[in-house]
Amino acid sequence: MGSHMTKASILIVDDEPIVREALRDWLVDAGYGVTTASTGEEALEITAKQDFDLLILDVRLPGKTGIRVLQEIAEVKPQTKTIVITAYASPELRTEAMRLGAIHYLSKPIAPDQLERRIQEALSE
Repeated sequence: MGSHMTKASILIVDDEPIVREALRDWLVDAGYGVTTASTGEEALEITAKQDFDLLILDVRLPGKTGIRVLQEIAEVKPQTKTIVITAYASPELRTEAMRLGAIHYLSKPIAPDQLERRIQEALSE
């Protein structure tokens, strides 16, 4: 394919600036190409114009929920991999996210090494 320099592109969707920026900083440091969105609507606009290898998607967003975003992106770009993150974990939510195609489901607060491991797993699948 390309050279080994190809960076995976990741879209982070979280309405909390502190979470969004922490995730972005970790992933940029780890060598990924990172874009961020603060709402589901914004995420859908961005993904309509650009393909991402991976989405990191918060469940609780203003406007469209992360679950809605997951559904809509799955319809138009089923190849997009998604890791769902939430501060409000529940078995029901996990089941729903997985049913809609999320690869992993992580509870906040997220440890950088845990996230990194999940991203590597997701991208190698």
